[in-house]
This record gives sequence, structure tokens and C-alpha cells, in this order.
Amino acid sequence: MIVACPGCKRRLRLKRAISRRKQLAIQCPGCQTKFKVRSESTGMKALIAHEDEKICQQIRERVALLGGEAAVCHDDEEILQHFLPDHPCALLLDVAFNGTFPFQLIDKIKTAGNQAYKVILLPSVYNRTAYKKNPDSLYGADAYLELHHIGDRLLPLLGELFPSLAKQVAKVSPVEIVGDERGLTQEDVAAQADKLAKLLVADIVLYHGDRLEQGLESGQLAQLFAEQLAEGRRLLLSRIPEAVGLDTDFVQQAFEAACLSYSNN
Repeated sequence: MIVACPGCKRRLRLKRAISRRKQLAIQCPGCQTKFKVRSESTGMKALIAHEDEKICQQIRERVALLGGEAAVCHDDEEILQHFLPDHPCALLLDVAFNGTFPFQLIDKIKTAGNQAYKVILLPSVYNRTAYKKNPDSLYGADAYLELHHIGDRLLPLLGELFPSLAKQVAKVSPVEIVGDERGLTQEDVAAQADKLAKLLVADIVLYHGDRLEQGLESGQLAQLFAEQLAEGRRLLLSRIPEAVGLDTDFVQQAFEAACLSYSNN
């Protein structure tokens, strides 16, 4: 790595072992000026915004094969703290991050103008057979990846988004990942139903973006999403049978909140 002294403009060559550090304190041997430089990245940097620890671990393991590192973020602020101008980074974003579809977060990232920052949407709930088509809209994100394709498609996708990684990606063999249902936290029945409904609705919104736009324009959301919401209720009751006695329609409630969030975006 070669840097220029800001004092005398002398060109300095840094050793390879040193250049792997994130930031370096340098003193020019010529004019003795002290300054700091950010080192060149030698591996992939990824941020994971997903609550399922199994999914996070699968992503960490795949990214590590590229010599990179992956950090788990728990809220929007933590994600934005990692945001560095022109610094390549992949954000793998759960479509139900923090309980709602992250329209505003994607918009903040994309309007900041960092072309080296790529957002990959991840479904919230593992379901290998539910989806037979690509999402209608990525809502400003760069790509999406189904959870059961983390093993065989994550690294090729990173190679497409970051061409400098293509040669490394080509050397890594794909693996098959056997997923299972997302675990539910140990809360009361209503809290579990509320959270699962938000996850299910986030996936519905992801895969039916065009229909959402049409429904908001025509005022026919109930008719256009009747089948999807009915399936969401069926899935919720299959996971939480005790919710059948609750008065609240958590799926409808989550859907209305997602539509309001989209309208306000």
C-alpha cells in the first residue's frame, strides 16, 4: 500500500502485514509529519441485520471463506454507524428488521450516495416451498436472497455485486443449507402472535410489491391480498395454535401497519 505524506508529499510504501489494520498512525521519515490513513480492505465486510442467530451464523461462515468479517447489527443506528463513504460493504437485511419492513432504512442508505454499499434483502421466515417467483420490487435494495440459498448463492451474489471478489468466490464450493422454522421467543401468546404476524406480513410485502402499489392506488387492498393474508393467518395458527382464542387479528394489524409505513415513505 502506497500513501503520500500530507506535509512533504513524499510517497511511502507500507508493509503488507501493516496494511491489514483498519487505521494506521504514520510519521513521515522525511519531514516528521504525523498523520493517519485508513488501510486498504483485504476482505469482504458484511453487516447482518437479522434476528435469527442460525441465519447470522450461516452468513458469518460463508463470508469468512472470502477472508472477510461479518458483524451483526441490532438497530438502524448501529447499521448507519458502520456506513463509511465509498467503503465497500454488504448489508444483509431482514425484511422484518425491528418488526417492520425497513423502507426508511433502505432509503437512507441509498440516498447517501455510497455506490459501494449494497443491500441484500432476506426473507424473514424460512420456507423453502412458499415462493416460486422473484419479488415484484426490491424497494431500493440491490438484490434479494432466499434463506435456503445462503449456502450456494450468497457468495456468487456477492461476486456479482462486488466484481473484485469474483476470483475468490470462484474458489469456494457451494454447500446445501438445511433450514428450519424461525424460533419464537418465550413470551406470552399474544406477544408471540404479534411478532410472528409482522414477520409473515413483511414477507408478503416483499413478494407482492406491485400488488401493494395497485391496492394503495385503488383502495382495494383487502380484495387483492385476501388470499395472502388468509395464508398468513393459517401459518400463524399452525405455529401458535393457542392464538385461536385471541380477539386480535394480528396479521391484519401487521398488514395495515406495513401499508401505512409504505405510504409514508
